[in-house]
Amino acid sequence: MAIRLQPTTGDGIPTLLVLARDLRLIELAHTVAEDLRTRPPVVVPDGHEALARLFGVSTPPRHMICEAAAAGEHLPTLLAAAADPFSPTGIVLIQEEGSPTPPAGVAVAAPRPHVVAQALRRLAAEKLQVPTDDPRELERGLERGEITVRYQPVFRIADQRPVLLEGLARWQRRDDTPLSPDAFVPLAERSGQTRALSLAVARAAFNELAPAPMRIGAALSLNLPLDVLLQRDVLGALRRLQQTSGFPPSALVLELTETTPVRDRSALRQALLRLQAAGHPVLIDDMGLEEDRAQLIELPFAGIKLDRHLVGAMPGSRRARAEVERLITLAHNRHMTVTAEGVSDSRLWRAVARAGADNAQGYAIGRPLPAQVLPAWVAARRAGARLARRPA
Repeated sequence: MAIRLQPTTGDGIPTLLVLARDLRLIELAHTVAEDLRTRPPVVVPDGHEALARLFGVSTPPRHMICEAAAAGEHLPTLLAAAADPFSPTGIVLIQEEGSPTPPAGVAVAAPRPHVVAQALRRLAAEKLQVPTDDPRELERGLERGEITVRYQPVFRIADQRPVLLEGLARWQRRDDTPLSPDAFVPLAERSGQTRALSLAVARAAFNELAPAPMRIGAALSLNLPLDVLLQRDVLGALRRLQQTSGFPPSALVLELTETTPVRDRSALRQALLRLQAAGHPVLIDDMGLEEDRAQLIELPFAGIKLDRHLVGAMPGSRRARAEVERLITLAHNRHMTVTAEGVSDSRLWRAVARAGADNAQGYAIGRPLPAQVLPAWVAARRAGARLARRPA
């Protein structure tokens, strides 16, 4: 139980991380912090510590200034983070004379305070989402391969090791507008595109995580809505994608999402048995207070995931604690694993551990990350205890 969790933010003032050794750039960063009206910058001297700050135990900074020379061997990972439009940190690479051209999507700025501050403000503005309600746009996005995946780690509470990476859909539209699932999954459901979306996510995840180091020793879990899970040929479609990418079939777990009520329990039972026989355990996602959903525990699922709202209510609600304990008991009696979602701080970690949950998932453990930075996230977790003891 000695795990160090990411703390919740304090006063909400954005922070500025600076990876630099050049004293002129460090002085520049202090001027930028004043321009942005943020706290004094946190200066780190090497790429390893910068990655630990970005992906480790601390709340990620709002802004980051990066000197390429100081990044060393970690520059490719930092550039991947900088190019990620879904990252909570806006990263600007200082463009100096003779430095190589950065990859597409990476913001660069000349080493002048007002230029850097302007670049950081622009990054913050670009993260605003512009949803669409046009199913044809989603169809075109699927055809163009605009669906990407971010991976959120799930920890086993007993030994604090990652056991799952939940693949979460993101839509990077051609106009570079990044959309989170809430902005397009309902559109896919209304327009009958859930199968196409599910397979697009699977294809992207299999291609990215096929190399064993990218899976960091954890299985991949993918969400499937009820209508797709019930389709008899979905297993064949998944297998073809796995064979094409080289992703190991044994490393795939599926999750039944909560959007559609189950009306034919017999059909669902047959689908679960079919997937189980193929080596793919299925979890019930977002298990909460709904009685009809709790009854699904009677079916041959491999585990349940407790709804984040229910988990979040535990510290202040006796009813929530009692319900969590009841669900955990029901699941364990049927030899199912229990994962608590929405574990965002140490209070919730302790609450779900005391209640008997097997696994935990949430921002206190890790936020959704691009595949390229997963190895760095593991290293950051190892370095976290050391950094957590340092003053910011």
